[in-house]
Amino acid sequence: MISEAGIRMPCPNRPGRTMRTQAAPVSPRHCARVLSPASYRRASEEARIGGRTAFFRNRRLFAAGAFLLLAVLASCSTKPKEPEEIITRRKQADSLMTQGHERTDELAYDIARNSYNTALGIYASLDYREGTVAALLALGRNSRMTGNTAAAEELFDHAESLAAGLDNPRIMRDVLNHKADLALRTGDPVAAAAYLEDSSASGEKPSSAVSNGRERAAQLRLLGTARHAMGEDEDAQNLLLQSAGVAEAADEKVEAAQSYYKLASVASLDARFDEALSWAAKALSSDKEAEYRPGIAADLRALAIISAKAGDKAAAEDYFRRSWLAWRGLGRLEDAESARLELEELTGRPVTVP
Repeated sequence: MISEAGIRMPCPNRPGRTMRTQAAPVSPRHCARVLSPASYRRASEEARIGGRTAFFRNRRLFAAGAFLLLAVLASCSTKPKEPEEIITRRKQADSLMTQGHERTDELAYDIARNSYNTALGIYASLDYREGTVAALLALGRNSRMTGNTAAAEELFDHAESLAAGLDNPRIMRDVLNHKADLALRTGDPVAAAAYLEDSSASGEKPSSAVSNGRERAAQLRLLGTARHAMGEDEDAQNLLLQSAGVAEAADEKVEAAQSYYKLASVASLDARFDEALSWAAKALSSDKEAEYRPGIAADLRALAIISAKAGDKAAAEDYFRRSWLAWRGLGRLEDAESARLELEELTGRPVTVP
């Protein structure tokens, strides 16, 4: 989170001194000329007492003044704040990360990579490790999506090394989730499951245990996917349901949609089409609520495929058409063309761009 710089207030000026006139004291010798011996002794004693009283009073005033001065100086010595320039640079890097995500959704991978690289440079130059880790993960995803698995692995390793020094289980869990996702996509569910096991702070590795939030939901979803790939269907179903529940509790709609989408896929593979349609509809609803456009287009296509398998041609045609137009609206022409061809195959009629 980026803290705002405080405003340093100027210290007040030290008050100037004022001149004070005072009557000259009457000496005891003068008193001797006009007073009796008893009166003289009494006047001398009063003079000594008055002198002590003035001394203590002045000492108390001096102490109070010194205390006030220290208090003023302390109030002016505020804790150092982050310079405004650093905050501005971080915001610039954050904006570049957002731009990279948006270009990734449009499959503009080269533009996205440039944004992520620039953000990485800013974060690293400020030694802002949280941002540096996020940029490395984004670059790793970009490399994975463009087929460069080796680069993705190296970038994720860099992110893990930096995250180890942060003592932040949530960041470490996010890194390990990315590594597990890469393992799943390269066909190694066993390795993925190993990344998804929690490590505690008392172990050799930094803690990665989290109990809620997007990172925990993703962990459960990926573990459920790994279990399903290993043939442990019942365990996979339970993990995916837990993932959706954690995501909903954290109001992470896109993460919840991914869990529902996977549940729909598992049910469809088992020919439980009614259940699959229900899960796919929930995925669509969550992505719509988040206005996550790539998810919406993918959910519509899943609903089309499942409806076609279930024999509901009218529903399948409707979903394919909506998916085609959604992909087209995103500028993802390859996905749009696939949906258009599927629609043509289903209807037996040519489909042209409006």
